[in-house]
Amino acid sequence: MHAWTRGAIFRDAYYGLVMVGALAGVWHSGAGDGRLVALASLVALTGWYCLVGRRAVRSRPVSARTACYQLVALALVIVAQTATLSSSFLLFALIPQVFMLLPLRWAVLAALAGNVVPVATLTGEDAYPGLAVAGVTVVVLVFAAYFGWWIQRIIQQSRERADLLAQLADARAELAAAERSAGALAERQRLSTEIHDTLAQGFTSILMLLQAAEAAPPEQAKVHLDRAARAARENLAEARALVAAEPPTNLTGASLPDALRRLAGRLGEETGIDAGWELVGEPRPLPAGTEVVVLRCAQESLTNVRRHARAATASLRLRYLPDAVRLTVSDDGVGFDPAAAAGFGLHGMRERVAQVGGRLSISSTAGHGSTLTVDVPA
Repeated sequence: MHAWTRGAIFRDAYYGLVMVGALAGVWHSGAGDGRLVALASLVALTGWYCLVGRRAVRSRPVSARTACYQLVALALVIVAQTATLSSSFLLFALIPQVFMLLPLRWAVLAALAGNVVPVATLTGEDAYPGLAVAGVTVVVLVFAAYFGWWIQRIIQQSRERADLLAQLADARAELAAAERSAGALAERQRLSTEIHDTLAQGFTSILMLLQAAEAAPPEQAKVHLDRAARAARENLAEARALVAAEPPTNLTGASLPDALRRLAGRLGEETGIDAGWELVGEPRPLPAGTEVVVLRCAQESLTNVRRHARAATASLRLRYLPDAVRLTVSDDGVGFDPAAAAGFGLHGMRERVAQVGGRLSISSTAGHGSTLTVDVPA
């Protein structure tokens, strides 16, 4: 059951018991018009609480509804007290209400107003000297004021804590939404990089082979068409692996050096570039993420050599260091200005290398080729 619901049930039960006690006291106070007036006032107060008071209790902060409820309730209690002093038993319910619903200074005034009739009545009786009644009244009011201040302070702290919890819940919801948005953005960036490094490169290779087949004699065209078909099949396999979030097909059932050696051989076979391959150091198993980064960087570098370098020779070297692995791709092409290069492929390589804590460097001069070096922790 909700905490507020439990509190409302407890509050209604308490007010009901106090009202029953007040009605019983009035009923046994004797006959006469005073008893009838008191009973009517208490019944009216009961209905006023059910219709207005229960909603007023839930009003935060103090509203016009709360003030109206308290004024009418206080007036009905005073009428009942004037008719029969036994109605003052209802103050056990009214006083906690005023301190719960009104600011402290107004609550003290309301409590004082609720005690005016009993004090005036008792002071006028010989059995209760006025000074003694006044002293008791002052003590009761001071205690009520302090106790009411303490209760209101607890209520205020509870409200502040509830506000903080609500703000925390809102912040957590906003953070979750931001994390979902960031995750979706990161996934889109990952997919765009994977598509660029696999499918886009494969389509480029297929297109270049088909163009070469168009310009070649029939015997050579058949070779280019066979290579284009093979590239298409490999591209389809890469697409399926990408959808299934599987490792690159080049690394399926093969080591990283074998995959790089095939890349170099494919470059020379399809373009006529003298592509060299060199392995330095003793090969050893690497984390899957590290091998994917090295392979993708090699693929992107050789694609750039194929499309832009106009090189006669190219070299692909993989070196196993004690705590890292180094990939070096060099060519003797036209070169470029690394500071001015802003292609998606270079940006994707830098992001891949940075994600695994590696370092990428490019050395190139116009007319003197280029060299790309990737160092990845192993």
